[in-house]
Amino acid sequence: MNKKVFTFAVVGFFVWGSFAQAQMSSTNFKIRWDSISTGGSDTASSASYLLRDTAQTAIAGSSTSASYRLDQGYRSGVDEQMISFDVFVQDLSLGRSATALSGTTVSVDTTGLSINNYVGLVQDVGSGQVSMIGKIQSIGSGTVTVDVWKHSGTLAVVDGVNDSLYPLTGSAISFGQLSSSSLKTALIAFEVTSANDNGYVVQVYEDGNLRSGSNEISDVADGSVSVGSAEYGARSSDTSLSDSTFDTSDTALTSAFQTIASENTASFASRNFLTLKTAVDPIASSGSYAHTISFIASGNF
Repeated sequence: MNKKVFTFAVVGFFVWGSFAQAQMSSTNFKIRWDSISTGGSDTASSASYLLRDTAQTAIAGSSTSASYRLDQGYRSGVDEQMISFDVFVQDLSLGRSATALSGTTVSVDTTGLSINNYVGLVQDVGSGQVSMIGKIQSIGSGTVTVDVWKHSGTLAVVDGVNDSLYPLTGSAISFGQLSSSSLKTALIAFEVTSANDNGYVVQVYEDGNLRSGSNEISDVADGSVSVGSAEYGARSSDTSLSDSTFDTSDTALTSAFQTIASENTASFASRNFLTLKTAVDPIASSGSYAHTISFIASGNF
């Protein structure tokens, strides 16, 4: 039985503004700016334009020092950061057994974990796995508590049998050795904050098929990556996609942009993840297979 070695390079693209902002915030909300005004509209628009205006702001304008810039007035910050995009990759080498789950708290070895790390919790690792992601808020004695679990509609159930927690701290995915009797998976999570009223879209593309020299692993074509078949694909945690099939089936990555997550309103720390799946058959050629996956987030205008 041949074993195959797979290594992935994962690239995250992001768009961001160059200025820092002083703003009121809490765990769930941000107020980027405010003022005392007598009128105006956040969303005056036509078919081609969007206008943000304010009537009679008390004080407006800019002032600077060696270390700071102050923009006074409600509209002063509207051209600052509009979208931020961060990618978090499952580190398969740092997985550890999860033994219990109560709400947002999971019982697990906390070695190497830190507050504000992003983690993935996987029930029944393998072809039928159920996955969730979260951001660590606190660490106790043998427990980790996240802010909230993001999943694809089904909560993981942890009984300590083939359930694992993984740090999402990698920069590339190495599936290691594969055989025709197993299927391997990996999570790529992402978080988007978009001040755009019409939301955002996250898309993915590849630089070519999963390959080793002239040998390639076929793209999944039947909607499901299966043990014993040489195929490769992915599925998104966003279950409401309208222009791709990543929400309903294992779908082939291509060299064309494909949507894997979207929102149609302004969003704060919106999270989703892509589950990569790969399998080989008994006659697949041995080798080190690799390709590069790229992600891009953009606003809907």
